[in-house]
Amino acid sequence: MLIDCSYFTSGPRFILNASMGTMPNPNAEEVCRSIAGHIAAHQELFLLRMLGDEMGERMQKYIAERDYSHIPEEPMEAVAEKLCEPFADYVFFQILRENADQATITGLVRLKSANEHVSPLRRQVTVWNSMVEKNRRFAAWARSSACPVAGITVSEQMLTKINTLNI
Repeated sequence: MLIDCSYFTSGPRFILNASMGTMPNPNAEEVCRSIAGHIAAHQELFLLRMLGDEMGERMQKYIAERDYSHIPEEPMEAVAEKLCEPFADYVFFQILRENADQATITGLVRLKSANEHVSPLRRQVTVWNSMVEKNRRFAAWARSSACPVAGITVSEQMLTKINTLNI
């Protein structure tokens, strides 16, 4: 995968009980499995939107096959490195959007807890717009001579800010 749970353990994307296995908390494993599921579910579409169809598929294959014991200095790794932070924002946006309710065999139910639930809308807008700023910097880099890979096409959707009114 392009990123892991460590992107959600502190800062603006903090998710309660997300850890890298260092916290003896029974919920931590479940939370990290859920985050990993979101990462896996959204990675391919993100790469296709950020790189274009051909390059997105090449990157997806590269990430699946790379050897973490020795990451070579190669063009695809330079691109992957630049996509980690915006992808973490994208995943966090999706988590906020998708986790207010839970699917059961009888339909969707609103999750309950001892805490009071609030609308994730403002947080979603903030994280999306943060991602857009990073994507714009990536797009500028991809068009420059500093980018070691040619043929990157960033979708306009990934460069467009949103607001709470969805306009």
